[in-house]
Amino acid sequence: MDNKYLQMLEFPKVREIIAGYTSFPASRDLALAVVPLTDGDEICLRLKECSEARQMLAVEHDFRIGEIEDIREPALMAARGSTLEPLTMAVIAGSLSKMRQLRAAVSRVSVEFPRLWEIARDITDLKSLEKKIEGCITPSGELQDGASAQLSALRHQIRTQRQKLISNLEDFMHSTRGQKLVQDPIITEREGRYVIPIKIEAKKEIKGIIHDVSNTGATAFIEPFEAIDQGNELRELVNEEKREIERLLKELSSEIGQHADEISTNVIVAAQLDLIFAKARYAHRARATEPQIIPFTNRQPATLNIIDARHPLLGDKAVPLSIEIGSKYKVLVITGPNTGGKTVALKTIGLLSMMALAGLPIPASEKSQIPVFDNIFV
Repeated sequence: MDNKYLQMLEFPKVREIIAGYTSFPASRDLALAVVPLTDGDEICLRLKECSEARQMLAVEHDFRIGEIEDIREPALMAARGSTLEPLTMAVIAGSLSKMRQLRAAVSRVSVEFPRLWEIARDITDLKSLEKKIEGCITPSGELQDGASAQLSALRHQIRTQRQKLISNLEDFMHSTRGQKLVQDPIITEREGRYVIPIKIEAKKEIKGIIHDVSNTGATAFIEPFEAIDQGNELRELVNEEKREIERLLKELSSEIGQHADEISTNVIVAAQLDLIFAKARYAHRARATEPQIIPFTNRQPATLNIIDARHPLLGDKAVPLSIEIGSKYKVLVITGPNTGGKTVALKTIGLLSMMALAGLPIPASEKSQIPVFDNIFV
């Protein structure tokens, strides 16, 4: 169908409304790409999906798909050998969990809503991958101590070594000599080294490395020679920790990459389901229903019969109209004074026909009938 006609009847605005009911970017993209179809069976299938979703929401009042991120791109990057950031992996785990829960929710009502289950069953359960990520990375993207025995041991050593180093520096600052030299009894860090603030005029009275000077020039931040060996040991442990983290992230990324195809499929399926439920939520808000789709046949021409139809963009201001053409009447003349009613009637007929052929519920009686048009011209 020519995009010009879609624009003239404001079909893109309807897509925007549907998109507003979606839960995440991938399903929003699907909503904004919806177009009228010409395959009657496919149209009926889309409307059946919406009908099932409406019924499911009527039963499952609290059902929500939740925010699922489009994790296809990072999964593809991992498949190509990239090491993902921890926070990205946390997002992947969260989305895998949401999609697994979505599949489970539809599975519980698979008998009542077979079409929805036919779609949802294509979501692959990746719980083992999800739990492996969660066992290593917190939701905020931090590596957990228990991610590996090596990481746990290193972090214990780091904490012990850091505390020993800080204790020694504190002992110096609180000593009689230290109190004369120290500007403020506070241990700070410069470039990964622990330093103490020494009065600038006393900097030559303490042997050590000057790592920084304050903006005012009144304080020198010095690492005493006595602390250098301990600082070096701490730095080595921190570097070992970084290497272990890099190893873990690379290993996790590799496993995510191995499931990239399944992850991609899961996101697509979840987006399809989310779009269906978005249409159902729109139907509830707009008091819309799924019309009967009537194919053209040589024996009996189809009838366009729209009952109590309301223009979807006028909201509560819309005045319902009913119209029938195709059985007894091949031509319909709409006439009257210039008050805008004729234009609204024409646009309502055209827009609702487009919506129905796109598999969208329409604000009209469920007894309405719309033929499978090859095209709609404006």
